[in-house]
Amino acid sequence: MITDITNNTITPHRPQFTGAVDRLATQVLRTLDTNPMANAVGIDLFAMVGPRTYIDTKERNVNAGFETFFREFTGTLIVCLSASYLAKGISKLANKIITPETPINTNSWFSNESIAILQAAHKNTTESSNYVLNILNNISGRDGKTIKNYKDIDWTNTEWVNDSKWKNYKWDNPKFNNIADKLKSGKEINSLISELIENKNISEKDSKQLQNILEFRITNALKSDKVNVKIGEKTLSSSLHNILRDTIDLGKNVFYNSKIDSEKAISKILKINKIKGLGALAIASTLGLTNQYINRKLTEKRTGKSGFPGDSNYKGVEPSNKKDTSKLFLAEKIFASIGMAAMALGVMKIKSPADFIKKLEFTGPVTSGNAIKTVYASTLIGRFLASDNKRELKETVTRDYFGFLNWLVLGGFAAKGVANILDPKQENLFNISKSGKGIRHWLNNISLKSHNEILAQGSKFAKKNMWKMNLAHVGGLAYSTLALGVLLPKLNIYLANHSHNEKVKNKIKEMKTQNISMTGFMNKRNQNSIA
Repeated sequence: MITDITNNTITPHRPQFTGAVDRLATQVLRTLDTNPMANAVGIDLFAMVGPRTYIDTKERNVNAGFETFFREFTGTLIVCLSASYLAKGISKLANKIITPETPINTNSWFSNESIAILQAAHKNTTESSNYVLNILNNISGRDGKTIKNYKDIDWTNTEWVNDSKWKNYKWDNPKFNNIADKLKSGKEINSLISELIENKNISEKDSKQLQNILEFRITNALKSDKVNVKIGEKTLSSSLHNILRDTIDLGKNVFYNSKIDSEKAISKILKINKIKGLGALAIASTLGLTNQYINRKLTEKRTGKSGFPGDSNYKGVEPSNKKDTSKLFLAEKIFASIGMAAMALGVMKIKSPADFIKKLEFTGPVTSGNAIKTVYASTLIGRFLASDNKRELKETVTRDYFGFLNWLVLGGFAAKGVANILDPKQENLFNISKSGKGIRHWLNNISLKSHNEILAQGSKFAKKNMWKMNLAHVGGLAYSTLALGVLLPKLNIYLANHSHNEKVKNKIKEMKTQNISMTGFMNKRNQNSIA
């Protein structure tokens, strides 16, 4: 929750939102907005895992529910988290093998693009303050339709916003008490970032808290937390959080670390980036490909029977539909898999194998970008290939093609749709990268502001628009829960039951036909006997 909002002429006061519920909603939704791990895992558990497990358990059977839970929960872990944690492990191992005399910080998440831009900023500088200034003065961010530059910020007339959680920070070094009150000018911000680079005695906890305050202060002044950095021919588009983190980490551990050769360290980091990227994605994709196969084997071991638990005649006792081993069915599974791979490559806009490898980089502890698309597509393909029969394949394709499109192609279109109703002129809740019309423009060039960007506009603006932003995000969550968590599994259950009922009807009809034929045959035989 945000408390104090001040500037040089206004007495500190508390902006009043619309009550405790709105404040709680703001805190929760803002956490989901700013914490990638909470967003990835929390939303998936709430909107997908929970409702799908409940529906399959209630409307099908316990075994179907258990398999759904395993599929969705482990799928979330594999897709959102496994690759990044594998990358971190590979990085630690590679650090001991590759040029061991030049140790690097394996907890860092520099991408090759961020290294290039930071090298350009560091070039021809001897003082960390100049390096930091080269980064900050070349930052720009979008506020609505306007591009704002860090170097043009009017620090004197900025309405400052304080985050209430800062009051709960416990500092290892007491000199940082009330540090937020000092960070109201470019000079103070530059000075603190330089200190975080130069002072090796600042604890990890203090450094993290200081970076949180810095990020919010700069967002407050710039009105944007998704930024671009351009130095010469080098450009980088990223979150302000990642740019601050990488600026400090590379400065502290490489550029201004007298114990190592910076050129050797950079060379080592680039090598490890490639190794950990390909290695982690190979392992994570393999986990995704085999996940549903393992899930089905666990079901078979637990129940003592094979087959798709979602089949209408799977009741835990009767045998389910037999596994289809025909070449035609194998071809259908391969066709569905090729379609998913093509869709993923299209979304990633891959031009060549080299371009594909180049774009598989990690920028944080939660898998994102093309890395997450690769692992997600592999997981879905694994589900197609593990299907036992046409009914299961049809259900899996319906569920997962729609899920992929919703998550990685259409994005948060439901939340944007609600926001568009509340802000029809798109003046307050949106950032617009370029003008245009049509659905493609709406999906690709228009994005919702973050909660921090709304708060950065000041108390009056936040009071007027924060509830709208909350409602838009709640609308997006409601859509995901209803469409993907409830209606989609219910649709699949309906189609499965309908298909089963049609088979039963056809079988009964066939039996009746056989009975009629047999009756006619017996009557004719009796007549011949009498004659």
